[in-house]
Amino acid sequence: MSVSTAAYDGYDFHEIFPSLARCGVEQVEVAFIEGYVAAFSDDDLTTAYGRELREEMRRNGQECRYFSGHIDLGEPDACQRLEARCRFASSLGASFVITNAASMASSEAFLAQADELAAIARHYGMRILLENPGNRIANLIDHSGHLAPILEKLATPEFGINFDVGNLLSHCPEFDPLADALAAVPCVDHFHIKPCHRGDDGIVFTYLGEGDIDEAPLLRRLLKDGIPFSLELPFRLRRDRDAQPWRLDSAVPLKEIEENIIHSIQWVNNIQSEI
Repeated sequence: MSVSTAAYDGYDFHEIFPSLARCGVEQVEVAFIEGYVAAFSDDDLTTAYGRELREEMRRNGQECRYFSGHIDLGEPDACQRLEARCRFASSLGASFVITNAASMASSEAFLAQADELAAIARHYGMRILLENPGNRIANLIDHSGHLAPILEKLATPEFGINFDVGNLLSHCPEFDPLADALAAVPCVDHFHIKPCHRGDDGIVFTYLGEGDIDEAPLLRRLLKDGIPFSLELPFRLRRDRDAQPWRLDSAVPLKEIEENIIHSIQWVNNIQSEI
């Protein structure tokens, strides 16, 4: 189990890693996700910065295997942008880059350049894990039924799947998210566990045990089968009624973030103790 740095939107990494250490976290998923965290550019994703963050994690007894850096792989500059993310992930010590596949509007371009994208990942020793989005814009991967067909089309080990259970609530509101996540398990390399609550004004992200989805049956399956997952807890993030993301004006207090992370980890540990 990893914990994503997306929980700490508004804080610097020199505050994030020690805070995660206080929560007992040793596996960190570093997140540079547009719309989820403070503004950044691809130019910020330098090898030197990645090595600096890796050393900071090492000092806190942590490591990073998964890097989240979502882009649309069907866009014209996708190869260039993926290379920046693979290079940065490599400098962090990671082995996986999590990103979206492509919207249906850019799907043909993605499939046309898939071999080049795979070659970039291979060069840096990475695997690309494609994630289902939550923005209600039709995508190559909307739900579990799309996983096997896209993997069959890509037919290369450089591509795999990261399945985000919370995204189903906003992206496919007509689906049973737990049932669909369980159906996805045979095709998935890694899961994002992102508890959320749907209200009149849209989606609010919360801690484990407080969301609309009962993740316990899924977590039991993942823990029994040894499938890795990350707690992605973007406490500052919201989605409006059209599933578009927006962020609160100010950062969530650090103490509240830590309490919610510790609560979520304990929730997982309680499930694990029952197995």
